[in-house]
Amino acid sequence: MKESWDEKKQNTKLFFESYGKVFCVMLLLSVSLCSVVLLSSLSQPRKLRVSFLDIGQGDAILIQTPSGKKMLIDGGPSDSVLTRIGEVTNYFTTNIDVLEETHPDADHVTGLIPVLEKYNVHMVVASPGVGTTNVFKDLQKHIDDEHADVHVARTGDVVDFHDGVTVKILYPPTNYKVKKDDTNDASVSVVLTYGDETFLLTGDLPTTEEGKLITVGLPKNITVYKAGHHGSKYSSGEQLLTFIRPEYAVISAGKDNRYGHPNPEAIARLQKYSKEILSTIDRGTITFISDGRLLEVETEK
Repeated sequence: MKESWDEKKQNTKLFFESYGKVFCVMLLLSVSLCSVVLLSSLSQPRKLRVSFLDIGQGDAILIQTPSGKKMLIDGGPSDSVLTRIGEVTNYFTTNIDVLEETHPDADHVTGLIPVLEKYNVHMVVASPGVGTTNVFKDLQKHIDDEHADVHVARTGDVVDFHDGVTVKILYPPTNYKVKKDDTNDASVSVVLTYGDETFLLTGDLPTTEEGKLITVGLPKNITVYKAGHHGSKYSSGEQLLTFIRPEYAVISAGKDNRYGHPNPEAIARLQKYSKEILSTIDRGTITFISDGRLLEVETEK
């Protein structure tokens, strides 16, 4: 037998008389908890977070600025970058403000495809290098479909997040000519600055081109240097290291990779000129946190 309209109203009234107070208390507690969390987050010091994501043999670096802007430099060799981004960002993150593709190699750009599928990307900084692989062609299609602003990187360009964080492009030069047989040579190299802290990120730039960074405004005594080309012996040369003498050198590479990265010769040079070497092989994702004066380091392992 169906319940009449009057009976429904009566049952609803009885429900709220019985459980209404409990419901109101629970709602009040939920609102209070959300308010505490919000106020706590607002009271936290504004800090920069730079995470070298553990994505195996490749590069993926996520920059989170004090105002909450996000920049992803490369995406590694697979969609594992999505999991890693989720581990170091807010669950509700939907935007990547700037996406940088240092050069067309698969171990740097493959993961950018699922990133473009999942996140709203506002601006793409691209290498002038051109890839011939299907992965690179697929990436270009996804960039076109995203309708983001696309900028080909050139020396002197600056990404200013207007919260104290700037990313200055040091390489390639404005007169750069694409070399079809050397994609590493086209690696976008940048210096990130926030207060007293500086991060030098050079993709797979070879030693033969590293000297050019010094002539275009590279600061001395870099705080964090991402070792070029995963610790290859053909990057992180003496000329660059004697100039920057980094506090930390970070190696992004996969365990037992077929390239033998990091190379013992590169390790020896990094040990000579930097104070500490950290590797994603041993430490997992490596995150540097700074208020512009003091620097903290968090590692996954």
